[in-house]
Formats: sequence, C-alpha cells, structure tokens
Amino acid sequence: MPKTPSSREKIRLQALQEPEKFQNDELVAAVCKYFCRGYPAAETIKLIKEKLGVTLSREDPHRLVAYACRREWLRFEAPPSFALTEQISEKYRWLKGVKVVRTGVSDDISSRVAEMLMDQVCELSSDRSPDEPVHIGFAGGKALRKTARVFSEMLREPRENLPKRIVFHAIVAGFIVTDPSTDPNGFFTYFAGETALQVQASFVGLPAPLIVKSSEIDKLRATPYMSEAFDGKNAIDIIVTSAGGHWQQGHSSFHSMLSMASKQTVDQLNKAGCIGDLMWRPLGKNGILDVRTDMRTVTLMEPDDLPNFIKGKGHRSVILLVGPCGNCGGPKGDVLAAILAKKNLITHLVADSRSVRQLLAMESGKPVAD
Repeated sequence: MPKTPSSREKIRLQALQEPEKFQNDELVAAVCKYFCRGYPAAETIKLIKEKLGVTLSREDPHRLVAYACRREWLRFEAPPSFALTEQISEKYRWLKGVKVVRTGVSDDISSRVAEMLMDQVCELSSDRSPDEPVHIGFAGGKALRKTARVFSEMLREPRENLPKRIVFHAIVAGFIVTDPSTDPNGFFTYFAGETALQVQASFVGLPAPLIVKSSEIDKLRATPYMSEAFDGKNAIDIIVTSAGGHWQQGHSSFHSMLSMASKQTVDQLNKAGCIGDLMWRPLGKNGILDVRTDMRTVTLMEPDDLPNFIKGKGHRSVILLVGPCGNCGGPKGDVLAAILAKKNLITHLVADSRSVRQLLAMESGKPVAD
C-alpha cells in the first residue's frame, strides 16, 4: 500500500495484488464514519493511521468525503421541528398529518413528502386486497419532480403492505417551454419500465396544452381523447401537490407560464390580488381566487374540488408540499396561510420551518421561536 493513496486506480491495482489491502471505497467508508462523528480532517488522518495503518495526505479526507457525496452514499437529513409541528397541529386540528422541517432548501421537503406518501400508500394498501391498486395524482413543479424521484427510489426496497400496482395520474397538464421537467407527465419516467420496483406501475396522463383560453376549457374537457383522464380522477386516492409563491416578484412557475402566454391574464391576476398558486391555479391572501381570466392552465380538478374529493369514498388524502422559493429561497408563509384559511383543501402538510414561522408570526403579530 503506498503511503499516500493518490488515485483510486492506483489503490485498486494495489488491492488486487494484495487482497488484504484497502480499496478506495473501503477507505471512503472509514473516513465518512469519522466525518459523520464530527472529527476534523487532521484527527481523521490520525485515526485512520492508528486503526487501519494507512497514511492519508491532508487532502485525502476531503477528497474521499466528496467522492461519497457524488455517489450519494453520504446524505444529509434535515431535522424536524417538533415545536413548530406541534403548533401547527394544535392550531389546525383538522390536519391528519404535519411535518415541519428545519431547512432552507426544498430538497429536504421533497424527501419528507416522499416518506409521507409512502406511509399513506402502505396504510391504504393494508386495508385493501393486495390486488387493488393505489391511485396517486401528482401536480407539477420542480419540487414535486424531486419527490417523485425519491419515491421511485423508495419503491425499489421491499416493505410490508405495498400494493401490487400503483397508478400514477397527472393532475396538471403541459410544461414551461424552457423547462419541461416541471410536467408531471414527465415524472412517470422514474417509474416506467423499472424492473427493480417492488410494484407494477401504470399511468394516466393529461394530454392537453398547458394554457388555453378560459372560454375553451369546457370544450377541451369534453373532447374524446381527454375523457379517460377526467373520468379517471374519481379513482384517485392520494393527491400530491405543492404551492407556488412570490407571485409579485415573478418567481413562480405559474407566473412564468402565464407571462409567456398572456400579459392580460397576468394583469387580471395582479388586480385580483394573486400571491401564488395551488395546483397551478391562483391564490389570493384569503384563499382560492375566483376570477375569470383571459387564459388559464389546464388541470384535472380545481382547488375548490378538493373538499369534496377528501370527503369522497375511501380514505382520500391531499399532501401539500411548501418549501422555500426555488428562485430567491424566501419563505412562503403567506401562501401557506391562504391555503389553510379554508378547511379541507388538504389533509397532510410538509413545510419548511421558515415558512411556518412566517405564517405563525403573521397570525400573532410577533416573532415565533422554535
């Protein structure tokens, strides 16, 4: 073993010649263990020398940890805020599940939504025949794309009470021309043809344009090629949606798509007091905006339909993701307040701690500690 392992290939060849020697990945595991225990690089070098007999350079601990991160072997899990979770659960008692996460980035929220979704799927399946599928509806956006990716990874691991089949539905249509990754129809690629999944996956897309004239929406819904999607919404068990905010700053995907399609529509929503969106439909500070605009997005259902959806047959749920703004990183406490202003728009909430603190401060008129 060379005194300083300068390259992975050099280490690999050495280990092949002398099987008792360490390969790069084995050194990565050792270094990451000490890194996660909080040891500085100098102390890690000393411990690796004492316990493994391997001499590392000053740069090696950083290099090996970075290698583990790139391979996604080392992940950070943002801690929950129990205090804020309790405050929201107490204030909005009709919510069936709440998770508040101490984080400043949306990735941590997306991961926790995937965990909550898995819990909901397994709970539903445990009360049903294994042959009965679970139907999940995904709204659009970057944060939900991350949720779908994490959920697909979770479905690769065996676990109790998984159904044999999951049917994925697109709740909103289309995508921004400059960013097709926000389209839920595109999320299905995480599940399609993946033999490693522990479930069979099938799909009901929403084959419609992103934005249409408001006067044409009823005609579009009635077209034969759209009927399967709209008829299929009655089978959905779980809806997963997110909330867009910072409308006035032009930071949301909802604002971007409407700006490219119709300045008149943006002006109409500005006049109506739009602050964000739920399922790519406009929100005002007091809740859902009931305003007829020149153009509108195409959605499988309206936010106003959610209370009846939740009350429908079976154990139905709506999971809401509220994370920091993907553009400026700011909180969305005002949007969260608008959604929670009406009971039964959602059943479960996963939100970042700053948005929740902002919401509670808006309601109390003073800073909130957690």
